[in-house]
Amino acid sequence: MDNDYFFRRYYFPCTRWLAVDEDDGQIARELVAVDEAFMRKDEDEEGAGPTLGLEQKSMSTTYTIKIKTGEKKYAGTDSNVFAILFGENDDTGVINLRSCKNYKNKFEKGMINEFTVEAVDLGDLEKLRIGHDNSGGSSGWFLDWVEIDAASQGQRLRFPCGRWLDKGEDDGAIVRDLYPAELQTELYMPFVPYEIKIYTSDVFAAGTDADVFIVLYGRKGVCTQQKYLCVNKRERRLYFERGAEDMFIVELEDVGEVIEKIRIGHDNRGTNPGWHLDRVEIRRQLRKGKGSETNIFPCESWLARSEDDGETVRELVPSDIITEKLLRDGKLKVTEEEVEDALETHIYSVSVRTGDMYGAGTDANVFLTIYGDLGDTGERKLAKSEKNKNKFERGAVDTFTIEAVDLGQVFKIHIRHDNAMMGADWYLEQVEVLDQDSEEVYMFLCERWLSKKKEDKRIARTFFIKVKETLIQISAKCSKPNWDWTEMPTRRKRRKRCQLWKKVQVRPHNYSVCFPMRLQYDNNIIPYHFTLSTGMDRDGSTTARVFVIIIGPNDVETDRLWLDLPEGKKCFAAGTMEHFVCYGTDVGAIKRVEVIYSVSVVTGDTQCAGTDTRIFLTVFGANGTTEEMLLAKNEDRFERDQEDTFTLEVDDIAPLKKIRVRIDGSGSRPDWFLDRMLMQNLTTEETFLFTYENWLSKTKGPKRTRECELPAVVDEEEMVEKTTYVIQVQTGDAIGAGTDANVFVMVFGEYGDTGTLPLKQSTNMNKFERKMKDVFRFPDMLSLGELSKIRVWHDDKGPSPGWRLDYIDVKDEAMDQTFRFPCDRWLAKNEDDKQIMRELACANNDAIDLSDKTKYEIATTTANTDDASTTENAWIVLEGRKARSKEFVLENKKKKFLRGATDTFEFSSKHVGEIAGICVGHITKDGKKVKHEAFWHVMEVVVTEQELGNKYFFHCDAQIPLAAKKDKFLTFECFKSIESFASKVRKLVPVKYEIIVITGDVKDGGTDSNVFITIYGVNGDSGKRHLRQSFRNLFERGRTNRFVLEMLDLGELLRVRVEHDGSSLHCGWFLECVEVTNTANSVTTIFQCGKWLDRRKADGQIERVLYPKY
Repeated sequence: MDNDYFFRRYYFPCTRWLAVDEDDGQIARELVAVDEAFMRKDEDEEGAGPTLGLEQKSMSTTYTIKIKTGEKKYAGTDSNVFAILFGENDDTGVINLRSCKNYKNKFEKGMINEFTVEAVDLGDLEKLRIGHDNSGGSSGWFLDWVEIDAASQGQRLRFPCGRWLDKGEDDGAIVRDLYPAELQTELYMPFVPYEIKIYTSDVFAAGTDADVFIVLYGRKGVCTQQKYLCVNKRERRLYFERGAEDMFIVELEDVGEVIEKIRIGHDNRGTNPGWHLDRVEIRRQLRKGKGSETNIFPCESWLARSEDDGETVRELVPSDIITEKLLRDGKLKVTEEEVEDALETHIYSVSVRTGDMYGAGTDANVFLTIYGDLGDTGERKLAKSEKNKNKFERGAVDTFTIEAVDLGQVFKIHIRHDNAMMGADWYLEQVEVLDQDSEEVYMFLCERWLSKKKEDKRIARTFFIKVKETLIQISAKCSKPNWDWTEMPTRRKRRKRCQLWKKVQVRPHNYSVCFPMRLQYDNNIIPYHFTLSTGMDRDGSTTARVFVIIIGPNDVETDRLWLDLPEGKKCFAAGTMEHFVCYGTDVGAIKRVEVIYSVSVVTGDTQCAGTDTRIFLTVFGANGTTEEMLLAKNEDRFERDQEDTFTLEVDDIAPLKKIRVRIDGSGSRPDWFLDRMLMQNLTTEETFLFTYENWLSKTKGPKRTRECELPAVVDEEEMVEKTTYVIQVQTGDAIGAGTDANVFVMVFGEYGDTGTLPLKQSTNMNKFERKMKDVFRFPDMLSLGELSKIRVWHDDKGPSPGWRLDYIDVKDEAMDQTFRFPCDRWLAKNEDDKQIMRELACANNDAIDLSDKTKYEIATTTANTDDASTTENAWIVLEGRKARSKEFVLENKKKKFLRGATDTFEFSSKHVGEIAGICVGHITKDGKKVKHEAFWHVMEVVVTEQELGNKYFFHCDAQIPLAAKKDKFLTFECFKSIESFASKVRKLVPVKYEIIVITGDVKDGGTDSNVFITIYGVNGDSGKRHLRQSFRNLFERGRTNRFVLEMLDLGELLRVRVEHDGSSLHCGWFLECVEVTNTANSVTTIFQCGKWLDRRKADGQIERVLYPKY
């Protein structure tokens, strides 16, 4: 096309079919103009035309359109479907969707059809119009959705529809306008076009019918996905013939300006899969200016199982680079240079040791991928062993040679087999990789089955390096070589517990653990900091837009606070943690504050140290205990000499005192050698070390146990000392008071609990007889500090299981203190309230008498500012929940209330209960009138109840005016309180809880299994309680069952765990809800469920954790 006015000529090349039955089936095309220099560059070559696919591709956009037909009856259509894409700049015109890439019969029920469309300069897509011509025998069509992927723009848009395009259905429309769903839009790094020319050699049988793929590598191991060059069987038959030159224009990930290597291979299928490749040329456009750069990768080798070395994959490095630049005068400048710093090709010797145990060998095909910091080898089949004709036999070592471009420092391998043949199961002992060029050896300890029948039933595994060794040859004259050990990075992964949207941690700005003063913003708006963890489940990620609503006291709540991902991140990926700051309404105190800990678990370096068993962790701190948490295996955790890192969100119970680690002995490798654990508070960076260096096993090691308790070590000092507990059990003096059942206790104290202690070895041969005292010793226990309660129960076995318990004494020999737990109740199913589990409160704290006067310590802190101090007196009144104290005068003797000083006073008063507020005044010493205005600037007041040790904090930061009388004062509310352990223990009084269980009114909703409940509150938990009633048919469809259980006051209820044992023929159960009422204060908490507890229905769970409905 000539423009006579500007004396310019425009070229619009096409070289494409406009035909329904050819190419992509389009009969209309948009062409882009290219410079004349590019049109004339190949004129000197006889019969050669311009190859301008790359230039045209870069100026147009390729859209991959996926169309989902609905699952409804008769949803498919025989009509001709068309679409029009509307962008902000232009539209495509009518596109006939004829040439489907994956199905010949298009638009059938439930089918996803894929099409490719090219367009020029549409801009961002705004609308899609889609319809059909109502032709064919079955023209009606139910369209579910359309997805359009624009790789060059880095966008994937979803256009939901969910409607009929049918003249006889819905509104009768057969054409609909669809709009992109903003929350389902995915953004990613845009792809760039590459022109790939493949030159097949001109030798006998050089061509191939196999499916050829290619991978491009840039610097630092950046690579594209593996891309197959042929779309269908027809193209595989046409391309890669002897002496042929085949060109492909593909869009791939941007690997950078330098292509350091490529991997090219085929799948070895077809009639003639063997292929002799001459070279590969890859051309891409320059980033700045007009022009392109071509990398030439020579090969001149066979990719065939029956030729050369039998490899069907080759890694190639560039030999020459040809650069074409368009100059200002319209001419094309071509330069060619040789690549001088290309990567070298290395030979890797791989030794594979099969384990020496029954059935360890395999007849399956084994594949290996080696990863280094410069890239990977791609998956290679270990076909020809250099040592053994029959590979991978029991106890044998097989050696293979892999040729690959330099990988740099090798750090992991991925190995798998295809589960072919009868004897496919394989026990892999270890893999050793020797880089013959650098003489470096990389060792990978495996000790795992690759089997569909054993362990975790996986046939593919990833292993990380154990240690790197350098081979040094020592001559006779060398006395000692210089060893240079380099530690390879250990495998570290940050994981979350196995849930989907697991937890959101919310904390207002400047909030500490116990509700200090907040930093105020205009209009009561404050910033909130969020830490959001996505679980590790396979479908745990989401591309949706996420928001949070924070609800505070009195139902004050924020608007939706949107957690928008930063630029470059397209989804909340499984196993990731994201941090956000949002501004919203100040809702007041957020009572539950959680702390994030990084937990590193180190498995020992001893044979068979790794495990498949389930591992549980409980953390004990000075301010509480976590629930037992499962440390998920997640494929390759807890393997020999490996460090695995988790992130756990737990209530703030610091400082940590100890942990309990338990395994359940499940899995094909039930034993585990635990070396140590390390927990770090990610906020304060405080670190706690827990060292074990022993087996958790019933068959290995000296301890023969599956559970251990480890004290926290900080700065080489253990936070909990060891002690011996002596437990004395006094059986009552009543007819039939003794028991033949097995008795268990669990002792609770300041630093958690002891876990279950079976009372087996008594000072008496026949235990728990009437009026007898039995003594049990438990040495080497971690001290619990002051004791609070004890839980005692029996298993109701034996000829006479009923038991009358008088009391239990527990002596801590390290503290030389005895704690008494009175009972004087039956533990029997036919006596008293028919309970066989009791919780007993410690009677030691009953000695504290609060009916008389109580001592209070008052500490005042004067501000560290000019004119903050005073020479006069102050006075204070304590406002308690039970009473109000008298006025305490804080006499200013010996220079008190100085700038920045903290002064302490002691007073006696009647017990006022929990202190909610204080009144503070400033008064003259002699009672004379105030002549000049004066103030005392008080910063903070701390009141300590000395008998119980409770502390109350009042943040003041106020100037108290001086007055002659006590008629001027300021009032402050308590913003933080620390309840002492003794105070908590005094609240542990027996309370009866009424539990109402409602079974759903659905078919087969009832159960005949044994049902159990555990109730959790702020003061602890109830233990696992059996819900039973004699001679009653419980938990029937649509029925309500009532139970009464006595336990120590749990305080505010947090959750319940309901479960059944799966016994009986009709074990499935549909639980509607659970109601728990504290009969002491008549507070009822409702826990809704509405789910099945059935291994054969829903998610297969027979245990549910329920949370309160407020």
